Amino acid sequence: MAERKGISKKTRFEVFKRDSFTCQYCGRMAPDVVLEIDHIKPVASGGNNGMLNLITSCFDCNRGKGKRKLTDKEEIKKQQEQLRELNKKREQLEMMMEWREELEHFRVLQAEEVANSFKSKTGYGVTEHGFRKIENWVNEFGLIEVLDCLDISVSQYFVNGNEHSLDKTFSYIPRICNVRRRQNKEEL
Repeated sequence: MAERKGISKKTRFEVFKRDSFTCQYCGRMAPDVVLEIDHIKPVASGGNNGMLNLITSCFDCNRGKGKRKLTDKEEIKKQQEQLRELNKKREQLEMMMEWREELEHFRVLQAEEVANSFKSKTGYGVTEHGFRKIENWVNEFGLIEVLDCLDISVSQYFVNGNEHSLDKTFSYIPRICNVRRRQNKEEL
């Protein structure tokens, strides 16, 4: 007879979530019944604690079933449902990763827009370090606000040919954003 190993709380929870906290035999749900984890292929017959061999069962169904296993047809159906569920999760994860990559690309495009605007207004480009700062500003304040504050900073602090004014113009952009944010909060 195979030795029964404990099932971790995490695995139990994942099986309950996958099965919508519903007994897969009778359809009753928590909190109306106490749910347990059942083995599709019993441990006594060589079943393991893998996710594809575990199923949500209520106390009554699990105790009434004993070490009998589901019919082959029911077992295959449950495993197919589990595989479909796992495939859906994989597809959603892939979509989330694709969305994240697109979002990062969009952030870079926004930062490039600010860097290009700075260059067109001052005649000077930004360093890689400066570009990273712009990315952070856009992330914190939004593209339109950063562009507006860039215009304000250039009009107030930039003197053509003066390197000190160039640094001041660039470094004051987020300061102006912060001042405007505070003013908007006070007005509310």
